[in-house]
Amino acid sequence: MWATLFTCFGTIVALVGAILVLVYIIIPIIGHVCTFFYRLARFVCQEMRDILLLPIALFVCAVKLSRALICVILARWDIVHLEMKAAKRRLLEAWNRTVAIFIDNPLRVFAIETTPKPMPRPRPRYVSTSTSTHFLNYTIIGTLPTGGSGAKLFVAQPTNQQKQVVIKCFDITSGSQLPQIVRESRAMESAKKLGLIIEHHLEEHRFWYVMPYHAGDHLGVVTNNLHGNSSELHESQLYTILSYQHSLLQTLQKYHSAGLWHKDVKTDNIIIHDGTAHLVDLGLVTPLGSAMTLTTHGTEYFRDPELVRQASRGVKVHQVDGSKFDVYGAGAVLYFMLENTFPAQGGLSSFSKQSPEAIRWIVRRAMADYDKRYASINDMLKDVETVLSAANITGVRPADLPSMGGKPPTEFVRRLPARSTPSTGGGPFPPSTYRTKPIGLLALLTAIVVGVVIVINNTNHQSHQPVETQQLTVLDFPKPDGRVLIMNDVAVLHDAELQRVSSNVLAQLDVAGWDMFTDADTEARVRRWLPSDVSTMKDREKLISENLAGILILQLDGLGNLQVTLIDNVGETVWTAVQYSGG
Repeated sequence: MWATLFTCFGTIVALVGAILVLVYIIIPIIGHVCTFFYRLARFVCQEMRDILLLPIALFVCAVKLSRALICVILARWDIVHLEMKAAKRRLLEAWNRTVAIFIDNPLRVFAIETTPKPMPRPRPRYVSTSTSTHFLNYTIIGTLPTGGSGAKLFVAQPTNQQKQVVIKCFDITSGSQLPQIVRESRAMESAKKLGLIIEHHLEEHRFWYVMPYHAGDHLGVVTNNLHGNSSELHESQLYTILSYQHSLLQTLQKYHSAGLWHKDVKTDNIIIHDGTAHLVDLGLVTPLGSAMTLTTHGTEYFRDPELVRQASRGVKVHQVDGSKFDVYGAGAVLYFMLENTFPAQGGLSSFSKQSPEAIRWIVRRAMADYDKRYASINDMLKDVETVLSAANITGVRPADLPSMGGKPPTEFVRRLPARSTPSTGGGPFPPSTYRTKPIGLLALLTAIVVGVVIVINNTNHQSHQPVETQQLTVLDFPKPDGRVLIMNDVAVLHDAELQRVSSNVLAQLDVAGWDMFTDADTEARVRRWLPSDVSTMKDREKLISENLAGILILQLDGLGNLQVTLIDNVGETVWTAVQYSGG
């Protein structure tokens, strides 16, 4: 009897020990060996890829530099900028691949990652304000990023309504200039009749007006989300794009019928809300019959080159048809929605993604030379309605369009697209990871020494909780006691996302009470003595000599994110924060 029990006991102990050895020793070893061979195979593939693509990147860089040199000779300065930017990207790619061949790829074999993973980009939220700014019959509940005019934008709640509004305010005491106020106010009455603004007021030190508020992302963000990683647009996506274009053209038609010219039609000024495109920002609205001289105000890629040529000759506004310049901008917006990029070559820009030829023809006709494009927005609107009303968008030919002699639709019913505005949730959220400690050896010794009673007890598994680290933000910077010079190096970049993030950063600091300003002469003097590596700057006496409490630098870091650096005149600390503008 005792022999049988002893044999049973030994069998159970041996079986439990074998299972524990298999689970906690043999299987992990096999897993590590397989992982190592996988990394080795990945190393070979990555090395071959980088070795093949390195000379290609250098070759393309040389081609881009050659094209830039040719454009310099031909005085095509707009193309020179684009070619140099492309050459810089290729040169940076060649450098990164060289580093990967000799450093990054070999280290990855041993599970050493040299490139940190970017944190998820936080979504912009309203910035609560405690400013003492007051507007009669309105309660300020937040602010929005300011545009190029220097005016402040407030989200407000009317005292007698539930619908929120936007208040745009020019304040002389806050740096607004009188020419800006004059330019902004000259079309207010006409805009009010169209329902574009609710009311406007000119006071002793400020001018402000109230507009309807449309909650949503601008068309650039919506277009980027619509395309995703796809190289081809499906028919439902084409309906969505043309629906946005249709509502934009209807708005421009109202402008032109009232004798106004918007002058700044671009994706950043188009807000998508409830499936409809809302054209905002009245800063450059001009009467078509104005006797003023044409100016080159507008946004590159969406501004008609003919406008620049006419303005350089001193042509008056009433001597040209300003509505045709809006036609060009509407064509550039449609090109952006089709290609998810700017029309860098104007009307000669090529199409890289598949799209119906009829829609491409509408873009080319809208962005053609001044005397060859659509005579009015109404003509372009009829072509868009013809494509939208077709049973099959891809089957519409350019010859079927009304502007080419085709029949317009007898009755057009607009098809509202699916709501494509991203949600306002707080995601994306990083996944949580759990790791179990290898306590198999301890369990094996316990089973052998104690016996069956100890072996049948459950083993508690302990897991590591991911440690949350708090990222330093611009609101953690110490507030300088005085004026702060803004040196915005990203302002010259044509990146809508970076412009939005940088504007949001400056808006946050403005709400926090920072006294910030920009001045070209002061910035030029500061750049003469400011070291390239600002972290090495120890002497703060030069800041005091410039009557500056600090310098706020906005620039790109090595990963393409917005890096904000503060140099104040107190102590020797340089404060740096990163606003994540890439996914």
